[in-house]
Amino acid sequence: MSLFQSLFGWLLGGKKKTVDPLQAYNDMVYEVRTGMEKGLRDVFTKTHGNKAKQIAEIATNYVFDFGEFGFDFSEGKDLKKIVGAELVNICNYKVVDPIKLCQAVVHRALQAKKTGEIFDSHMRDLWILCLIPVGALTPPNSFFPLTGHQNFVKRLRAIEITDRQVENCKRVWTDPQLVGMLDAWLTAHHD
Repeated sequence: MSLFQSLFGWLLGGKKKTVDPLQAYNDMVYEVRTGMEKGLRDVFTKTHGNKAKQIAEIATNYVFDFGEFGFDFSEGKDLKKIVGAELVNICNYKVVDPIKLCQAVVHRALQAKKTGEIFDSHMRDLWILCLIPVGALTPPNSFFPLTGHQNFVKRLRAIEITDRQVENCKRVWTDPQLVGMLDAWLTAHHD
């Protein structure tokens, strides 16, 4: 290394920083979660006015906190109805990519130490809501590089899916790669 390169490196902060894969995934979860909440808040502002922020936060908590809303519904029964109705519609708003959300929620499960039936049940619910791919449609292992993800990925692949669920996702997913996977599934199961 030349004197110039050494001096230039020192002036710019020295050594290159190495990226911790765990921290990179933690950051990704944060970005996807905040992006989803902001996107929902923008959508809900048009339909729910001053309740938009609260509804977006509760719906996002449900997705990322494994069915826990983070809100005492005894305080507002009308809010419970709104959130329930909106959860069914989130996929139509296209505020989050299904594969990115799948990656984020799998890592969130690792962070929150959610295992077994809690994980399986929640991921099945997110699939039924057309928010993430599961079963044979689960993204490849390369989307989940950490060793801790692999148990969750095996569980995702074990979730059974039906043609009707695949058809529901096909109605709302627009990504050509996802649509291609859904078409391939339907073709393979109708022959």
